[in-house]
Amino acid sequence: MNDWNDLKKKRWLFLFLFCAINFCTGALYIWSVFAGPLAVRLNELSGSSFTASDLGQVFGLAAGVTPFLMLAGGFINDRLGPKLVVIAGGVMIGLGYIICGFSSSLNMLYIGYGLCVGIGTGMVNGCTINSAVKFFPDKKGFAGGLVTASLGIGAALLPFAINRLIEVSGISSTCLYFGIFSGIFIPVCAAFTDKCPEHFADSFAALSSGSKCTGIETNWVGMLKSPLFIPLFALFITGSTMGLMLISSLAGIAQNQIGLGLGAAATAVSVISVANTFGRFISGAVSDKFGRVQTLIVMLVLALVGFVLLTQANASKVSSFFIGIVLIGLCYGAFIGTYPSLVADEFGSKHNSVNLSLMFLGYSVGGFAGPALIKWAQESGSNDLAYWICMSASVIGIAFACFYLYLKKRSLSLK
Repeated sequence: MNDWNDLKKKRWLFLFLFCAINFCTGALYIWSVFAGPLAVRLNELSGSSFTASDLGQVFGLAAGVTPFLMLAGGFINDRLGPKLVVIAGGVMIGLGYIICGFSSSLNMLYIGYGLCVGIGTGMVNGCTINSAVKFFPDKKGFAGGLVTASLGIGAALLPFAINRLIEVSGISSTCLYFGIFSGIFIPVCAAFTDKCPEHFADSFAALSSGSKCTGIETNWVGMLKSPLFIPLFALFITGSTMGLMLISSLAGIAQNQIGLGLGAAATAVSVISVANTFGRFISGAVSDKFGRVQTLIVMLVLALVGFVLLTQANASKVSSFFIGIVLIGLCYGAFIGTYPSLVADEFGSKHNSVNLSLMFLGYSVGGFAGPALIKWAQESGSNDLAYWICMSASVIGIAFACFYLYLKKRSLSLK
């Protein structure tokens, strides 16, 4: 009993470390700040004519491989804990940015950022988020929301530092410095973490009503067989595609559609990152009280309004642009912040590392589809086409959410 009480205190240290680690990995979501200067550098070295938009698929690859490594890391995390996986992931992230600093071709960016940073981020995030949820069975939404919000905080604050460093030292040195920092900071933090004991949740006499596990302990095979998996998976695809489409090219969209300068465009990246952060944290806490999927339905409605505003935004309607990206950022953050606790509620905490990693394959689909969608729309001559498709995706997501709630209600009535 004393061991459990000590661990209940120590888990707050682990939560802090998970947040600090995820703050650093939040740099994955500010690719649009790196993309422009890297495109200029490649053009100078190779005589090519790359634009920031052309490099969007580098981010798409990173976002696409992340869930696959979350899956692999999840298997190890369930057995050995987060320490070794996060250390290895931190080294990969550092190596990836260093490769970007020395890149002289698009293929090197694919290897450095697309693969190394994507792989490392997947290994790290899968362990930190799942471990936080396991250590806080009484506050799953709060813990999962806070750790994922740390990604958003990093994405909100880092653009200012990265943009300033690029101005002072150049893009190559910036990537090199950040790679060295990440490769040291993340493993050091990970060294002080530990595995959550299997029966730790049993030490809590009662859980809050919003965070109770409503399903049975189910492994990944049982989850895939569940009729609830498909609507949850499809719902995640809609939320991630909309968010990643905007995040992957926001700086370029802000410059081309609204006419913002490079510094102001970096500010737009920070604005959506702040919204992303609030979406993750607030939705996690709110969903503990009012329900996970119900919260996501509200957020999808906000995203729908956000994309309507983006279709109206131009150089004379800058406020519509910023309000729109805030609403979409809130929605995207809500999905990332709510799904760890949603999957744990539905399929149990014991196998949550692997189950959530499989569910995050929907995020992988969004990672490829989102950047490809905005690039296709821009080549067609207007961002509005992508915005209208995302509006449709919002409606489809609401339909899948309602279908899930219907299936859930029916399954409970049969028990």
